[in-house]
Amino acid sequence: MTDPDGSASSRAEARLERERATSPERVRRRLVYGAGGLAVVAAFAVAVGVALAGAGPGAGGPAPAASATVTAAPWASAIPAPDFTGEPAAVTALCDRPGVQQALAEGDDAAVIAAAGGGEGFRRAVIDGVAPCISLRVASHVWSVVNKALPIDPIDFAPYDWVAPPGTRNGPNAAVRTDIAPTLADMADAARAAGVGDLGVQNGYRGYSVQQRIHSQRVAELGREAGERLAARPGHSEHQTALAVDVFACDPGCGSSEQFGGTALSAWVVENGWRYGWIVRYEDGYTPITGYDPEAWHLRYIGPELGAAYHAGGFHTLEEFFGLPAAPGYVD
Repeated sequence: MTDPDGSASSRAEARLERERATSPERVRRRLVYGAGGLAVVAAFAVAVGVALAGAGPGAGGPAPAASATVTAAPWASAIPAPDFTGEPAAVTALCDRPGVQQALAEGDDAAVIAAAGGGEGFRRAVIDGVAPCISLRVASHVWSVVNKALPIDPIDFAPYDWVAPPGTRNGPNAAVRTDIAPTLADMADAARAAGVGDLGVQNGYRGYSVQQRIHSQRVAELGREAGERLAARPGHSEHQTALAVDVFACDPGCGSSEQFGGTALSAWVVENGWRYGWIVRYEDGYTPITGYDPEAWHLRYIGPELGAAYHAGGFHTLEEFFGLPAAPGYVD
């Protein structure tokens, strides 16, 4: 499987080396967005300063402070550009740090994130362009981003293993990746202990063909525009990764997923779900970025490390979190 991020990053690095040889200026960070998908390409230059010996106002004086200029791409106007003021001039590439390549090969996402210094360090490494081995497209990773502009890679991806989560009120198709199922049980236990009701889970993993059927039904019922604000096209649904579920509240009787918003359990999940690695993916007011109507019931697993950074940063979409362009519609 070809990694589109890797090839683009290699070209960017080669260009950067040529620019370093001719210019003392910091190369601006750029995001390049192509019709076939997204390559998050960062070209960061180490500030070319004068060596410490003989530098500054006196021999052995401090090196000049690095500075950076960030220009927001036109399509990113809805998402504030990151502020890189005060960032160190030299950053060790995440992919060169000990154990990262092995952790990627073994599918140990937590170890990769730990090598970056935690969730915020990982996020910044991706945005800053010092993580060329990290692709946001590969659906097997907890950091994958799936939206109307970024289809699943590969398009017919299926998780290696999935199971109904234990310790929850399970409805139809309550299946998630086996390795993350215990996190739902832990979250359900904590919510129950907090007295906000029992967590119900349904509509977890859906394969390509199942999503194709659901998408066709919604479009037939509501028309293409309204139908596609509720149901993703096959190959563009987070459910296909087995990292997303629809939830409902039981206290003691169970409501539907559509009734989840406004419940005490829903409010608790918004405030505490990140502790268990879960975020509300489609919040109210962010349709221009996500392309979907609000779904308080649609939870997405990104892991507790990224979840902590997501919560601490006050983010509301994964597009904002990783500095990606808004994806209100399909590219074709």
